[in-house]
Formats: sequence, C-alpha cells, structure tokens
Amino acid sequence: MKDILKNIWVKRGLAVFNLVYIAEVLLLTVATFLYDLEIRKGAQGAFFAVHFILSALFLVFMLYTKDIIITKITGLLLLPIVFFLVIFNMQNIVIFVPPLIVAIIMFFYITVPNNLKVLLGTIYIMLYVLGIFAYFIFNMLFGSSAIETVLDKNLSPDDPVYSMYDMNYVLQLTANDNTVSPDGTMEFYLCDVQNKEDGQVIIYVVPHGQDKSFKFFTLKQKGIKRKVKFFYGRGKVPEVYWSGSDTLTYKMEGESEETNSTVRLPEKNYLEFIGVY
Repeated sequence: MKDILKNIWVKRGLAVFNLVYIAEVLLLTVATFLYDLEIRKGAQGAFFAVHFILSALFLVFMLYTKDIIITKITGLLLLPIVFFLVIFNMQNIVIFVPPLIVAIIMFFYITVPNNLKVLLGTIYIMLYVLGIFAYFIFNMLFGSSAIETVLDKNLSPDDPVYSMYDMNYVLQLTANDNTVSPDGTMEFYLCDVQNKEDGQVIIYVVPHGQDKSFKFFTLKQKGIKRKVKFFYGRGKVPEVYWSGSDTLTYKMEGESEETNSTVRLPEKNYLEFIGVY
C-alpha cells in the first residue's frame, strides 16, 4: 500500500483528478453569478454536508499531491477563483466557506518559491480586502434598505408579515394557474415591502420556466424583473390576473376600474449582486 501511495503516477493521476474540484468551483461561481442559488427547505444540512465532505476529500488529495506541478498551479489559482464565489454569495456563506478553506490551506501548503508566494499572497490579500470593501460600498450606494417579502405559499406562518394579510386570498391569487401568462413565458408575484414609510405592495413580473431544479437546491433566474405596479400601504393585495399573453390586469380593493399593463421584460441585469437595479 505504501508503495502505491509513493508511486509518482498515482500522484500525477490524482493531481489531474483534482481539476474536477476546480471545475466544480468554477461552475458554482458562474451559476451563482447568473442565478440565485436557493437551498431547498429541509435540505440545508444535507447540502452543507455534501459540500463540506467533497471539499475535505479533495483537500486531502491536493495535500497528497502538493509537489505535483498541476496541484501547484491549482493551489495558486484557487484563491482568485473563490474570490468571485465569495462576492456573488455574500448573503449565503454556506456556499463559499468550504472552498475558501481549501483555497487558503492549499496556498500555504504547496511547494513553490517563497518570493512567488509572498508576491501572490500580497496581491490576493489586496484583492479580497478591496473587493469586499467595494462590494459593501456599491450596495450602500445603490442598494435599498427596504425588506421585501414574497407573498406566496412559501411564506411561513411564523413570519410577522403572514398575519398582516388574508393569506387564504393570497394563496388563491398566487396559484400557479393564475400567475403564469397564457403563453407560459412570464409570471407575476406579489411582494410586501417594509420601508421607512408606510410600506408597499408591489406586483413584479419575471420569466417563467427558466429556473433549474436539482436535488438539494434550485437555481432561480435573476436580473430579469419588471416592476409593474406598486401600491402604498401594507396588509391588502390587489386582484391580479393575465388578460393576455403580455397584458396584466389589476385592481386594488376600493378602486372602481381595472388597469391593464402591457409587460415587456428588460434585458438581464448582471450587476444585481452589487445592488445595481
């Protein structure tokens, strides 16, 4: 067994296999840039366990092959790759913590010249510090302090917003056969907004059928959203329905006439993660 572990070709083979982890981190980074990763209810523990175990396993493989050139390159490149994973998932640390731990450990343990490690280490520290600082600055400048809560079947009865609305009516209004446009390309949802004033209820329209579901999580399309109408105040929701493939009709309680809005979805906003809408 010791002879097998010391075999240079075994180490080289595992070093190549380690590229699977780099590919996984890259895919996760791109996916969370384009989509919101939402872990399924009740699957948070399983998701983190699988994510952590895979990261720990590949960390062992990388430490075992730290003298192989492929692993050396991997150890040097992992930190800047994980940086983007961190920036895209600042609100969901479960996603980036295991890869970040792997990246930090490998950077210190790979056998490369100290001068190179000091140079790259300095660059990476500046990248993380300035990048995270810029992330918070942009979100402070362009983001909103308002708290939005989607009004649908996923709203927990324990949420304070739940008791503010007639949820039986909300559930009837937000049933799938009502929210999806006749041609199946768009859907609307209702959102409660808590802000510094009296709050709002907003009708949003987003693409339909572009989410990708997996065992433990769902990738939900983001960056494509149209605010159709907002109503001041909280506690009441408008009557809303599709009267055409691209026409949304709505009327708030107390209003005498319905309003029709033709909906055109905007181009995808790739800067949503820094609060630019």
